Amino acid sequence: MVSPGPAASPVLATFSPSITPVLPSTSAPPASASPTPNTTGFAFAAEDIAAYYVTQGYTCTTPQSSTTAAGFSVRSCDKIDSAGRTRVIGLVTDPAGGLANAFASVKGAEAETILAPIDALDTLSGFLGSTLGEEQGGALLTWLASHLGDAFAETTSGRVKVATYTDSADDHSTLYVEIANQAYLDASPFPSP
Repeated sequence: MVSPGPAASPVLATFSPSITPVLPSTSAPPASASPTPNTTGFAFAAEDIAAYYVTQGYTCTTPQSSTTAAGFSVRSCDKIDSAGRTRVIGLVTDPAGGLANAFASVKGAEAETILAPIDALDTLSGFLGSTLGEEQGGALLTWLASHLGDAFAETTSGRVKVATYTDSADDHSTLYVEIANQAYLDASPFPSP
């Protein structure tokens, strides 16, 4: 699994399929972005997703080589919201430029040693919609809502694996969601970018 920023956490492990959930459509990339052919399991290209997040006030890095998946590139975008929480998204592309892994996190404000899942749900469910599209991302909303805040939970959705996790079983100050296709999982043993 990928952890936002310089630190890294566990790679997506083994996944057990299960899902069925409905996401707000306001979290998709701009109408000018067109869905990519779904060869990677993601609905939009990494560039379109990053451009969308820039319009939402995020600052993005330039793509850099992944330190764990040869030939893959990673870029991250972040912003501090009005509550003082740090929001981060990351996009990992394969050697051909297709999106292969995407991750997002919400870190509580300085005084929040435990981030309540409800305080990260809109941001992280919106991320699912902006990477997987309204239909597939929406189908994961109930799953995410019921597992956000778990130390680790996983599922399969279409051609991708999806996980939500915390930094550790004892540290719930940052909540994560991550999506990876099989090409990324095969290329990235442990940990990620």
